[in-house]
Amino acid sequence: MNEVKDLIYLDMDKVSSLYSQITGGIIQQFETSTSSNQTSKNLRNYDLKLLKHEAGGVGTESESLKETRVSHHELYNELEKKLFELGYAAEIGIDVSKEEITSGEAIATFENTLCIKASGRAVLEDYERISRISANYKDIAALINRSIESSIRDSDECKELLEKIEFQKDEIRAMKNGQQKTKRKKELDDLEANVELFIKAKSIGEVEDWIIEGMQNWIRVFLPGVFNFRLYPFDDVPEFHILSNLKRESFLESSTESVHFLYGSKPSVKLDILGVITAIPREGGEQFDPMIEFDEEELNDEGKESESIERAFRGVFRGFDGFEEMIRTCRYPRIMIHPIAIYRSIKPNRALQRTSR
Repeated sequence: MNEVKDLIYLDMDKVSSLYSQITGGIIQQFETSTSSNQTSKNLRNYDLKLLKHEAGGVGTESESLKETRVSHHELYNELEKKLFELGYAAEIGIDVSKEEITSGEAIATFENTLCIKASGRAVLEDYERISRISANYKDIAALINRSIESSIRDSDECKELLEKIEFQKDEIRAMKNGQQKTKRKKELDDLEANVELFIKAKSIGEVEDWIIEGMQNWIRVFLPGVFNFRLYPFDDVPEFHILSNLKRESFLESSTESVHFLYGSKPSVKLDILGVITAIPREGGEQFDPMIEFDEEELNDEGKESESIERAFRGVFRGFDGFEEMIRTCRYPRIMIHPIAIYRSIKPNRALQRTSR
């Protein structure tokens, strides 16, 4: 066994589609068979006074057991193997070097490759989760700030300082000289204000309502259900990473909250991803202009009304291209893929192998 894959995400529809295309068939399930032999005795005891006699026979039965297993893991392993064997996939760091990425030469490989595989550090960006947290930000922040304030006020240092302030208040009340009393009271007020400023400085800052509402509207309109996954193959080249959008139903965990809890938004373990390339941004931006077919001068001619209306409607879509670029955040030298599988791969550790217990 070369490695074990701890699958986190698997798009079985994509796996089945690709596997059926490159092999001409699809595996629905795997069966394993085991057989066992069982020996039984059919013995009867007879007491014939002088001796005991056993009569009967010995029979052997053979039983075959079949076990049907879910084929997800086996089918994915077979697909990944086939993609590389047939030249449909390239692996970052092996087939595509860091130097090719930084120089831009990797684009030629990406353009002629169906799938990309990479290993590295990852970041999870669940916009639904962010929207839910932001909707409850004030209550959460208030709870955290109350807890911080309580911890500070309960500390020995703060208690000692507050006791001194109360003691000085009693001294000020007993003072007869009005000028000195006013001066001491001002000094004490300044000290109390500094204590409150110190406590507030340790608190989580407030966020204005318009910012929270604006962020929620942006997510609701442009990013409904989006769950970004970013993988960085090279720690020292963070500008290049692989971007993808994950489907919640393809997680092996039934709840994406469980994934966040187990791995965190920025997992500390390296992960692997394999996916179909969907976008290859060029340096300098996209050069293709789908509106170039419309000639501005000709649109004003008689009989060109239908073309003019078509241009107007199609121009609306092009007007939002800038928004889409901000939303997708896929720019050179990044690439975007449709993810097939995300997993942690573990090779056997010979130092941990046991030959006996």
